Amino acid sequence: MGQSQKLLFVTDLDATFLDHSYSWAQAAPAILRLRNLGLPLVLNSSKTLAEMEDLAKSLDLDSPIVAENGGLLAIRKERPGDYAVQINGIARSEILQAAHELRCRLGYKFAGFDDWSDQELSERTGLSIPQAQRSRSRLATEPITWNDTEVHRLAFAEALSARGIRMLRGGRFWHLMGSADKADGTAAALKFYQDREPDVEWVLVALGDSANDTAMLEAADIAVVIPHADGPHITPYAPRVVHAPFPTSKGWNAAVLSILDEYC
Repeated sequence: MGQSQKLLFVTDLDATFLDHSYSWAQAAPAILRLRNLGLPLVLNSSKTLAEMEDLAKSLDLDSPIVAENGGLLAIRKERPGDYAVQINGIARSEILQAAHELRCRLGYKFAGFDDWSDQELSERTGLSIPQAQRSRSRLATEPITWNDTEVHRLAFAEALSARGIRMLRGGRFWHLMGSADKADGTAAALKFYQDREPDVEWVLVALGDSANDTAMLEAADIAVVIPHADGPHITPYAPRVVHAPFPTSKGWNAAVLSILDEYC
């Protein structure tokens, strides 16, 4: 790697950096190598900032965090655990105002995290109360359950779209969010480092496993695809695509170490 060139790693979490027990233990050798080389690692997930802070702390990261599917960039301040938040999409307060106004005026039947208590969200999801509290601590997205007809859902989605709000299907919930995605969050993180070190040529390495990561991977110089133990693998189009040899954190570790061996 040239003197003016540095690697910037941006990673998805679930089933990419974290294994199915939410552990990153098998990625520890690569994390140590990144730390020793002084190379940044940016976490980029659909999780909330509150859900990601403990992980960033356990990794001893001072890098920005991309949360809520690229809806916000959180930049670490000098005091540990204190972040300055930049909303990349639409603020949750605006999303709630638009959705609730439509519900009140037109009678759409749905309910979301803002409507539920911590206890109710815990019962619906199986999260502990503290986990539910962190999951409800949203700044740029609102998960909902749709309890109405598909015809009404399409009309609701069209009305939201006119206000710049998307309605996307997730695993368990529909998600109301702005136009930002993980690629936008990645671009914001890259700009943070470009502004901080303008003489550096940053080589962006993105790691992900699912369709939700495709835009992020395709925005990278090197896209690392983490395979699933079963099921189809994603096929992003990037200048260079690397396929990790194993699923989850074990594959993440192997791929990162291989790239570091090549560049450093």
